[in-house]
Amino acid sequence: MRIGSSEFGKRSMFTLTAAVSVLALGITAISAQSPTGVVAKPAETGKSSKGSKGITRASQKEIDQHIDQAWMKKAMFDLLDHWRDASVMPNGFIQENLDRQWKPWGTQREASLNGQGRQLYTMVEGYEYSHDKKYLDAMTRGADFLLKMHDDQYGGYYNRTTPDLKVIDDTKTGYQTFVIFPLAHAFQVTKDPRYEKAAMDQWHVMRDKMRDGQFFTNTMKRDFSGPATSALGGRESRAGAPGPAGAVPGGPAGAPGRGGFNPGRHGLNVHMFEALLALYDATKSKEVWDEITAEMAQMEKLYDYNLGYLPEGFDENWKSTGGTNFNVGHLFEWASLFSRAVELGADPKFIALGNRSLDLGLKISYYKPEGGVWMNASVNGDIARKYMIWWTECETLKVTARYAILHGRSDLWPYFDQTLAFVKKNFLDTEYGGWFEGVIPGSPREALGDRAYIKGAVDGPEWGSYHQTTMFTDLLHLSSNK
Repeated sequence: MRIGSSEFGKRSMFTLTAAVSVLALGITAISAQSPTGVVAKPAETGKSSKGSKGITRASQKEIDQHIDQAWMKKAMFDLLDHWRDASVMPNGFIQENLDRQWKPWGTQREASLNGQGRQLYTMVEGYEYSHDKKYLDAMTRGADFLLKMHDDQYGGYYNRTTPDLKVIDDTKTGYQTFVIFPLAHAFQVTKDPRYEKAAMDQWHVMRDKMRDGQFFTNTMKRDFSGPATSALGGRESRAGAPGPAGAVPGGPAGAPGRGGFNPGRHGLNVHMFEALLALYDATKSKEVWDEITAEMAQMEKLYDYNLGYLPEGFDENWKSTGGTNFNVGHLFEWASLFSRAVELGADPKFIALGNRSLDLGLKISYYKPEGGVWMNASVNGDIARKYMIWWTECETLKVTARYAILHGRSDLWPYFDQTLAFVKKNFLDTEYGGWFEGVIPGSPREALGDRAYIKGAVDGPEWGSYHQTTMFTDLLHLSSNK
């Protein structure tokens, strides 16, 4: 169902009715309680979010006190209009290296599967919430380009090409998920069967050729014959870390690092789970739902009940290699995705696991003086890198609102309110529009070096409008009373 521009809610299926969740009771902010560990049967396949168990919706009066839907929608289009006009080329290539005034910077002109897929998704949402033909055109061109990155010989998609589709990197990485995710959304919005088929075909390729236990190998050779290392994707900003701002260890600022996914271990890919939820929501495919529930059953076994989070890296015996330092944004993303899965019909016991992950992230990384969270934090709350990056702030807003609205966590509203004020003050470019990448509290913007004012980048990390868009659309969906 398409939503007109006068409606703030996303899809009618998202309408929620209050239901009592025993798992949500008695959970307070920064709790250290352990879940019961009782294994329950998976929820029935195909349930919509309406009346889902595990949902205790806050009153509309309470929600409206914290979320201004008109502001959220305007802020989303203040961002996406710039990306639509500046980044989507006539052939559908999406240029991510954009300076403060939305002009291309540097010499790098590359289409990464990660970036093309993420930015395509934002054009889909721009069209869904506006019904503006300009967004439909941008989405169509971007989708056509993405589909041309397909490897017709071995299946899957090339990791990186030039704007005219010459292959730069032919490995098959975990970023294959960013074919499924945007095309699932494109199908849901347009009902074009091409997008449904391409998304399902890609899921089948990953299922059949990239399996690693219940999950997936992070990087494989072009022909899927074994693991590989992608030489690209490791360019990384060093803002807030010791050494020159913007530099990569062992190289000059902006230089390519030998990074990407590590093929030498097992791992979970948060964006694969995100893509499967989107694919199920769009198609109601039983096979996709079966995959989701099977993965969640395994996640329950891998969950660290001592610290309260889902590890993402494992050794050859599937023993966690983490637990001392955390990517805080991922703690929040897993919590949000567990909640979204429950909305779609998964077992509500995962709300307790999400609550613990959320509480751990706030406990170790929340910056109480001004709001916002640090990009990384140790289990003891030590912050080695004094840096706040845009996407972690987006995930903070998304998860605190989600658990406050759906799971009885009204204690999270102060975190949401303070972080939103922090974002408005520090991340929005009131002169040229859009967002800045990061903030070092107490330091001038110039302390971020070469990336202080840019609006987008292919690498270092990939920097676009995907996280902001998932945040805006989630908040609009959650706060809608339709």
